[in-house]
Amino acid sequence: MKKIFNFILALGMSSSIFTACVDDINVGNAFLEKAPGVDVNIDTVFSKAEYTRNFLWSAYGQLYCTYTSGNMMNGAPIDVLSDSYHCYCGWGGPKQSYYTGGLTEDAQDTDNGNFMGKFSYSTRPNVVAQDAGGRVSIYETVRKCWQIIENIDRVPDLSDTEKSCLKGEAYTIMASRYFDAFRNFGGLCLVRKAYPVGENFTEGRSTAWQTVEFIDSLIQCAIDEPGYRWNVPDADIGQWSGRLTRASARALRAKVWMFAASPLFNNDKPYMTYDKKPTGFENEEHIWFGKKDPTLWNRCLQYCNDFFNDNAANGNYYQLVQPETQDEAGYRMAYRRAYRYRNNESRHEKIFDAQPTQYFSDEVVNGSLVNHWGWGWAGFCIDCVRQGGQVPTNELQECFGMQDGRNFPYSDIYGAGNNPNGYDMFADRDPRLYETMVVPRQSFPSAVVGDYNGFTYIDTWYHGAMTTAPDQFGTEGNDDVASGYRKFKWFLDYSNDKMNDEYIGVAYIRLAEMYLIRAEAKAETGDLQGALDDLHVVRSRVGLGRLETMNPSLNLTTNKDNLINEILRERNCEIGAECGDRTYDMIRRMRQDLFTKPLHEIVIYRLDDNGNRMTGDKTNWDPSTPWPKFEYEKPQIVNGARRWWDAGYWTNKWYLDPVSREEIQKGYGLTQNPGW
Repeated sequence: MKKIFNFILALGMSSSIFTACVDDINVGNAFLEKAPGVDVNIDTVFSKAEYTRNFLWSAYGQLYCTYTSGNMMNGAPIDVLSDSYHCYCGWGGPKQSYYTGGLTEDAQDTDNGNFMGKFSYSTRPNVVAQDAGGRVSIYETVRKCWQIIENIDRVPDLSDTEKSCLKGEAYTIMASRYFDAFRNFGGLCLVRKAYPVGENFTEGRSTAWQTVEFIDSLIQCAIDEPGYRWNVPDADIGQWSGRLTRASARALRAKVWMFAASPLFNNDKPYMTYDKKPTGFENEEHIWFGKKDPTLWNRCLQYCNDFFNDNAANGNYYQLVQPETQDEAGYRMAYRRAYRYRNNESRHEKIFDAQPTQYFSDEVVNGSLVNHWGWGWAGFCIDCVRQGGQVPTNELQECFGMQDGRNFPYSDIYGAGNNPNGYDMFADRDPRLYETMVVPRQSFPSAVVGDYNGFTYIDTWYHGAMTTAPDQFGTEGNDDVASGYRKFKWFLDYSNDKMNDEYIGVAYIRLAEMYLIRAEAKAETGDLQGALDDLHVVRSRVGLGRLETMNPSLNLTTNKDNLINEILRERNCEIGAECGDRTYDMIRRMRQDLFTKPLHEIVIYRLDDNGNRMTGDKTNWDPSTPWPKFEYEKPQIVNGARRWWDAGYWTNKWYLDPVSREEIQKGYGLTQNPGW
């Protein structure tokens, strides 16, 4: 292997690489900074429990989080590649790479934060800090984890139990980072130890099957650690919410095999073949298991059951957050507590989460308080979402059904004259719709939402008060509602107290997803009723009726294909915009139909008393009068129209990203994915 990759793998192993003050070892990128005249070597790092723990915390800081700038495409999160969200932001990576069809092998080989690809394979040292927009190579994290695993036993002031626990955490972190890369590239270069200085990596690229088995072996090592606890004790959770556990490892195992069992890799033929093999190392089994094996779904199901059995043996510690009241306010707050907030003494739904950096500070300048939002959590909201970086589509709106459990019934409601009764299609919907996106509402639970800076109703129709008010939801100038909708999930009403003072946890996996993974595995292995039962556990939290009862025409107790589609839809409603799962669901299921189907915006027209569209400069509503009636148009998205929608343009190469050309040219056996 060339020296560059060798340097990354060996970083920290020589006596002069780790540099910091011995008495003040820092965390994160600062851990590598050199204090004047003092060198810290690998012996120092593992000479004291405090130093060792800090080193592991720096690896935690590299876990995948959708809302960390280093994991975004120059300001846009991954779900803007799905059918649920669209990026209208002109400087966003999707509009410059994926939407135009201009993504190249060089997209991830930049030294600044302007990454255009959705994930990076690069092994180069990170030049820009992750909090400031940089992207961390998975191999930097892998190196840290192997160093911990190989050296922790010599830390003198750590108990054997804690050593074992920290090893389990390191194995789980490493497995998750490999999984991140696996679902973007397929087969990977597998590093099985911390390489010393001067030793070259020579294994080249492994097959997709070797890669998933290797990830599984790391997870098994974590599970086998006797000191790896099932959960963080409630007495410690205030300090240690987000620490990984044996439950995290078991849940990750199920999620890995859900992806592996899906048709992308597990098929009777590869999703694409090579036209040519320029390096001679190219092999279709780098992106394909070589056959279709239906029993992989049994394996996924077994790992789901292992999780639930272990959870039961530990007092069912992980449970779905339940509503305190059986109404919209109760349902929405339960859902919000599940997806948005960190675990605490009474809330144990998140199994594996990453906590984005707040990166917010205040400074007094010339006697005035100045807010610095930065590139952390709050900065993402202000700088990206408000500039159109992640705007909901009408397809996402239709994904949510009705409060009684029926699927969205208004397929023919769009267009002039097609809503003669003036139905309000946003009334009586799945409460998660209102928690996901802003839609017209006559009233809403103020205890859950607030008052939208003085508004007690939502009138985001054509020329409504909100759409014309500065810095509100204006479809006439505010990019965050460029589609006619505005995202609500995570950001709520943008109030500063919620954006800065409330510490959140972005779920990589939470318990609701475990039910949905098991439902999919059950459906694939023939237990359709069992799958529906698991779906109902999740749906009943927000008061929805049973899916099969409320939608009898779908024949969900006998029609497997329909049931799989409903599971994917339910995954989008429940865990959409949390860990990029909608995009990855479309990829693993090879949903060319969804990638190539044009997406739509919404234009909502208020009707006057005579049933005519109101199109004046102001169409405000008087709350003393009845709620108006509406007509709807759903124009196709033009701003940032995706080349995938052009007839004949799609190619299956888009299922996986191109591997870094810079890495391939280093000559250690890495190959390009077909089509790039």
